[in-house]
Amino acid sequence: MIDYHLHVVAHDDRPMTVENILEYCRVAREKGIRQLGITEHDRYLEKVDLAAFQEARERSREVELRLGIEIDYVPGNEEEMERVATALPYDYVIGSVHRVDGEEIDIDPGAGIYERDTYELYAAYFANVRAAARSGLFDVIGHPDLIKIFRRFPQRDVTPLLEETAEAVAASGVVVDVNSAGLRKPVGEIYPSRAFLEMFYERGVPIILSSDAHAPGQVGAGYEESLRMVREVGYREVTTFRNGERGSLPL
Repeated sequence: MIDYHLHVVAHDDRPMTVENILEYCRVAREKGIRQLGITEHDRYLEKVDLAAFQEARERSREVELRLGIEIDYVPGNEEEMERVATALPYDYVIGSVHRVDGEEIDIDPGAGIYERDTYELYAAYFANVRAAARSGLFDVIGHPDLIKIFRRFPQRDVTPLLEETAEAVAASGVVVDVNSAGLRKPVGEIYPSRAFLEMFYERGVPIILSSDAHAPGQVGAGYEESLRMVREVGYREVTTFRNGERGSLPL
């Protein structure tokens, strides 16, 4: 089993030290996780201590460490995103949509962005997800339906938006992040939803599993539900990465 989207530095909560990394590994080992991917937010790139990561990787015997980065996809910012995506020797790069028209969608349910028509907001969000997939900058698309975080759902059927997005992701060849963090958020649901995951499965889109942990105790959180869902949908393996090359592990 893997946990391929998590944060040690998180929101500048702690330094990336060998000891802090190994504490994440300890929890992972207890939960039977074989590979752990550290993917700090791109805005904390300068706080990624490569030497500490490499030492922790050498010292961690039962849990293999991978280095990634989570880049906030912002249309028009391709040059900066490419700089970050090539700044360190990552095993893989996650691209995530956290903003629509420059406004954060996952911080405050009372933010001005939520005064917009909900269907139009969803349409704009998924347009960004499709653009991220097509950009060629990323190996993985993170939490692909994050827009549902505060349980604000359009009255109109969003199935066509999801189908179009699944098609774009499949055509791009990127991997989708099955992210259990939504279970800890107001939506109380895994990203992506089961219906959305089924669309990816039908199109042959591979997956990673993640907890999006921002603290050691969150490593592998919600995995029983994630594993149950992906197996019921039909997945029998997860994608792994090493030095940019894909592999797989059975579920």
